[in-house]
Amino acid sequence: MAKKRKPTGEAGRKSGAAKDEKDQAKGAVTPPVEEPREETSAARAPSDDAASEAADDAGSEASVDVAKPPVPSKRPRGAAWAEPLVRFEAAWTRLETRLVTFVLVWLLGALVAWVALGGLAAPVNAGNAAGSVFRGGMAALALGLAGWLGTKTKPLGTRRAATMIGIVVGIAATPLWREVGIDYFDNLRGWLQEGSFLTLMGGLRGLGTRLTLWLALLGASLATASGKHIHIDVIFRFLPKRFRVPVVIVNYSAAILVCFSAVWGFFDHIAIENFGAKNDMTATQKIDTVVHHAGRHLYLARKQVGLDLKTLPHVLTGDRYDKWMMPTEWNAWVADAGFEGEYTAEQIRSVQVPEDGPAHTPVVVAPDGENSRGILIHMLNLVFPFGLFVIGLRFLLRMLMTISGHIDIDPNAQHAIDDDGHVAHSEAAPGEAV
Repeated sequence: MAKKRKPTGEAGRKSGAAKDEKDQAKGAVTPPVEEPREETSAARAPSDDAASEAADDAGSEASVDVAKPPVPSKRPRGAAWAEPLVRFEAAWTRLETRLVTFVLVWLLGALVAWVALGGLAAPVNAGNAAGSVFRGGMAALALGLAGWLGTKTKPLGTRRAATMIGIVVGIAATPLWREVGIDYFDNLRGWLQEGSFLTLMGGLRGLGTRLTLWLALLGASLATASGKHIHIDVIFRFLPKRFRVPVVIVNYSAAILVCFSAVWGFFDHIAIENFGAKNDMTATQKIDTVVHHAGRHLYLARKQVGLDLKTLPHVLTGDRYDKWMMPTEWNAWVADAGFEGEYTAEQIRSVQVPEDGPAHTPVVVAPDGENSRGILIHMLNLVFPFGLFVIGLRFLLRMLMTISGHIDIDPNAQHAIDDDGHVAHSEAAPGEAV
């Protein structure tokens, strides 16, 4: 594009003068173009920054809303009279959750101890390789872990190589210590099974059995509390909503009746089979019999703990658990055990042994002639009727919370659990039908 040439000479001077006059005339009316732009920019700067910050805030709020949508409240909104029941149910659930963890830890500990002692005490013979396999696995685990932890400042490849070397060395070195400690661990396992507090509950295996039963009952109670107990709701899904609450009440009432009936059925059987109650006794007499014998069993269990404290140092130092307690020591223990408060003098003398007899196994003996081995199994069997009683109470509590509107009876909602691990609750207003 051709550039326009400026006028020169006289014509240029006149043209420039005319332009200056026009500019002066304009300046008298309006400010120069440059100055208003600077003032406007300076004046609008704060508002632009504020608008920008507001936009950023709005954008961040929008992004937060998109990333984390609001979660509707799941607080119970049923009848006010059931609010204490809701709080009690939540506390009860927390307690049972902790009990499940406690029982599971003890169950795993009992099973691991049983397997470990069995492997370490396994005799060496051609047909028994269980001890060698267990020792090899234990050595490989220990040396492999030592290799991994001992080279934690080294490169990853070096750590892996050290771990593999430890595993191979642990397996290869098994024959070197295959016979080490067999008698020691066999004596320790024999004491736990035949001469300790665990003997009163069937040893490690019996303890594992009862803990498994306890774990199952706790799980059933938690399942009932969350509405995940076994039930069939095919027909329920096709019922009109106005019929659902009455049907749920009938279902829960039937479950409560079955649980409470089973409680007495199992208790009656255990009272007769394990505690010596007569079949023709009244319910009150059977309960008194169980309470009396349970108190005696707990008393003998406390005496067994005292014997264990005397036996433990001998077992740890390698003495045979069934050889260290000679008749003199046994008779002295019986005399000082404090049996006088529970048994007659003749009954106490009946459990003493001749001074020239063999060593006595350090297991408590009931002066009234009852077989003390496994006496705690009878008490642990009571966990079954007690667990059914708890499950029945769970059904009762859930029925009351359903009536009050704190639990949604929708078939899908009954299987939901909120973020805190509690059962799904309805959003109905207080006093409103679900």
